Amino acid sequence: MKKGKAAVFMPETRSFDVREYEVSSPAAGNAGLSLRFSGVCGTDVHIYEGKLGPMPFPMILGHEFVGRVEALGEGVTVDGLGTPLAVGDDAIACVAIPCGKCLSCTKGETASCMAFGVTYSKPADEAPHFHGGFAEYQEIPAANLVKIAPGLDVRAAAAFPCGGPTIIRACTYGGGLAKGELVVVQGNGALGLFAVAYAKAQGCRVICVGSAANEKRLSATMELAPDIFVDFRKTGNEELQALVVEEAKKLGRGDGADVVIETSGDPNAFQTGLVLLRTRGRYLVPGQYSNRGDVAIPPHLITFRALSVIGSGQYTMADIAVYLEFLAAHPDLQRIFSGMVATYAVSDINTAIADAAAGCAIKAAFTV
Repeated sequence: MKKGKAAVFMPETRSFDVREYEVSSPAAGNAGLSLRFSGVCGTDVHIYEGKLGPMPFPMILGHEFVGRVEALGEGVTVDGLGTPLAVGDDAIACVAIPCGKCLSCTKGETASCMAFGVTYSKPADEAPHFHGGFAEYQEIPAANLVKIAPGLDVRAAAAFPCGGPTIIRACTYGGGLAKGELVVVQGNGALGLFAVAYAKAQGCRVICVGSAANEKRLSATMELAPDIFVDFRKTGNEELQALVVEEAKKLGRGDGADVVIETSGDPNAFQTGLVLLRTRGRYLVPGQYSNRGDVAIPPHLITFRALSVIGSGQYTMADIAVYLEFLAAHPDLQRIFSGMVATYAVSDINTAIADAAAGCAIKAAFTV
């Protein structure tokens, strides 16, 4: 019988144990997928570092699995959005399980489910074993799959299968991005890079405030062509605010940015982001997924400038479809995104996690 490797997270020691399990036929309603690419998200790093959790048992982490359908369980004919699904198709796995009962779910706001679960929250030794993405195989309900259209670069799709839909959902909550708006993106990690690309594609003028310390990341940032790049280490807050106000005046956008998107994960960035906004500006905060401490904020600034502060932690299956449609409509970005993916074998889990944590890899991803 065919076997596959999986990197099992051991919560007591915060380490990984690479194990091999037998691949079984998928249960009714499920699909079995072989690994194409499976990314390491910042959330995975947070779990590894003990900033999220605690994890209840040894389990296979990973929620950015992009795979090829190898087998379909009884009754499976379509993916989670009703698109026909067959053996040989490529698909993105979405691990979120909205409860369907809370107020958010009953209002159709499943991205903000108050009691959502995840498909990989099962002991690794529990059959069929391959619950999470850090593995050479995955079995998952077909209802949690979004098919990738033939012809789309699968490696490119694997660059931001979580970050892309996360930014798209945050922008949706914020009323969308309009052509001609001034957008500031704080951070040039995975979320920030996609935010720059997405805002540029909407016809916005984009200022990216990020790090120039990593040459590879800086090169990727500049390839996405933000209108202005600001190295946060070399630019003080007052200078940055003056620059944004000047750009806003040139564009006739009032006294600051229309939208600021916080992706750095640094709580101190929150204070900076608020003052960069114009009156009636929107502050989107999808980047804070773990508790990194509190900061002092001036509530009167929010009041008198009538600011909107919008958080967003999850995304929907439909957001994944929008992400894939966005990629299909921008083949130039497929080439750029594909080049951001650094690949590792599942057995090289420790190197992949270390590179992701250190920022050495823009998108660390497992492949075979």
